Amino acid sequence: MAIKILGPINEIINKTATAMIDNKITEDTAKVLNTLITASFDAVNETLKKVQDITKSEP
Repeated sequence: MAIKILGPINEIINKTATAMIDNKITEDTAKVLNTLITASFDAVNETLKKVQDITKSEP
């Protein structure tokens, strides 16, 4: 049910929401963020491995 108070703005809001859903913008954004976060943690993990090797005590 559309909010009639917004008048002509309702159509703009509806078209924008429809386009975002149809073009899967939220899904694509989630994929990008997931890739970014995964890559960041991979980089941190690799850095920690290097720090571990550098700081390893010799027997």
